[in-house]
Amino acid sequence: MTAPFARRLHFVVGKGGVGKTTVSAALARLFARRGHRTLAVEMEAGGRLPAVLGGPPSVGTPSAIDANLSVVSIDGRAALEEYLGLVIPVRRLLSTVFSSRIYQYFVAAAPGLKELMTVGKVWYEATRREGTRPAWDVIIVDAPATGHGLHYLRMPQAARDTFGAGLVQREATRVVELLQDPATTAVHLVTLAEDMPVTETLEAHAQIAGPLHLPVGAVIVNRMHARRFAPDVIERVGRAAEAAHGDESTILAAVAARAAEESGWAAINAQHAERLRTALGQAPIVELPYLFAEEFGAAEIELLSRRLEEGAALPAARRA
Repeated sequence: MTAPFARRLHFVVGKGGVGKTTVSAALARLFARRGHRTLAVEMEAGGRLPAVLGGPPSVGTPSAIDANLSVVSIDGRAALEEYLGLVIPVRRLLSTVFSSRIYQYFVAAAPGLKELMTVGKVWYEATRREGTRPAWDVIIVDAPATGHGLHYLRMPQAARDTFGAGLVQREATRVVELLQDPATTAVHLVTLAEDMPVTETLEAHAQIAGPLHLPVGAVIVNRMHARRFAPDVIERVGRAAEAAHGDESTILAAVAARAAEESGWAAINAQHAERLRTALGQAPIVELPYLFAEEFGAAEIELLSRRLEEGAALPAARRA
């Protein structure tokens, strides 16, 4: 279980609504707490990742949240202009390019360009160095919902295979090599133990391991309900509610109903978790609990990060 979390570049993908951003934030907190200089990346600006981590929105330039954790949101167009600034150092010429109608049309019309530049920005941060060491020990990437997220990861291969020898193919090849390197990269799948999310997760797993040739990391099953009371206990509480009167009867009936509901969800989750394990064989699976909280904040993210740490069976943390 250690290997998928021992890599430097982690993409987190999953169906919308399964808690992908929450898991990304928990992973970022996990690595930062363990002493790794960690960058949390949001692949589409305007999402929730900076707020979940307790930091301000920051497009293009990483913003520090604490000593070991920074966050950045990527805008594809801004990433393209940042890249052009690196290859066209003359500011006046660069300004002329950005203001030209041809450039504006090209950016608007080129299929997949923004996605390609977004992944290129991730590559840049993953390979950037500060002095003699990498700028970041670990990068966590919160990808868009499954279909769109896989489209992002597919674009560098499409560009490499489509363009002839030249700058675009060369740059795309470098990105593909990083994404497909199992010693560096892991693509983690977040799901719920329910019918549709599990089905989509298995389909995404087949795409990632098959046509995309990307290294699959862990499958993280979020919001797992646990059976807290035996059926006979719930039944006894229900009978006690019938025999009681007034507020006591109301409270006991509510307790019995909620316990029965939780047990029902636990049974559903167990069934679909077993379906995942059967389909994926030896693939690492980490389960996270359903957290009952009036407001979901830093304390809940910290709890989930520690559950991820336990589930991944990571070695001892670094010492400062």
